[in-house]
Amino acid sequence: MKKILKWGAIIFVGLIVIGVIAGMGKSGNNPTSGSNQSQNQAEQPTQAPEAMKISATELADDFDGNQVAAEKKWSGKLVEFTAEVSNITDSGLSFTKVASKEFSFAQISCKVKDKNQLLSLKNGEMATVRGVVGKQTIGVIDVSDCEVVK
Repeated sequence: MKKILKWGAIIFVGLIVIGVIAGMGKSGNNPTSGSNQSQNQAEQPTQAPEAMKISATELADDFDGNQVAAEKKWSGKLVEFTAEVSNITDSGLSFTKVASKEFSFAQISCKVKDKNQLLSLKNGEMATVRGVVGKQTIGVIDVSDCEVVK
């Protein structure tokens, strides 16, 4: 009886080892393929996506005209625009008076990645920012991951 258990255990362990080796070959998890992938990634420089240069008025007017269409057109796009800074807070910048309509409530809220970029700015100055357009809530167009270009 002990011989049967001993041989059964040896066969069981052998099957597990064979299964692990076979699994590594199929999924590409062997040690050499992982190092080749990391070398290939290191050789290819990553380029930052090019921002679409637009006017703040174009963005605001699109949202004023049709919020649903504007969100479909602009959401997730990296844009760069220049506008007059209306408010500076610890989370970012606000740009009001950006729409061409006189009584528009549209404004742009730009959430910055690096608060140190806000230190040299003043309300009323023109600033060029780059960020990713999000949704509009109660007239405020959200632009995230902003950086002050100049």
